[in-house]
Amino acid sequence: MAAKKAKRKKAAKKKSSWGGARPGAGRPKGSGQGPSPNSRRNRVAVMLRDKELRDLRALARKRGVPVSTVAYDLIAKGLPKR
Repeated sequence: MAAKKAKRKKAAKKKSSWGGARPGAGRPKGSGQGPSPNSRRNRVAVMLRDKELRDLRALARKRGVPVSTVAYDLIAKGLPKR
């Protein structure tokens, strides 16, 4: 009988999910609005040569912004305007 109780306890432990089980815990239902329409949420991987990466880092240092911001600006500038 003790083995059954221990087994049941383990199953209950595994069944719980992230976020807490107490009433009222977590984010209120319907409060999530999702990402804003202008948010950048897509990723693009770019392979650069060592020299190109050094140049990109130097440009970012000169502007005082992250490397990803400089890369984004360069890509956005090269795209046709709609």
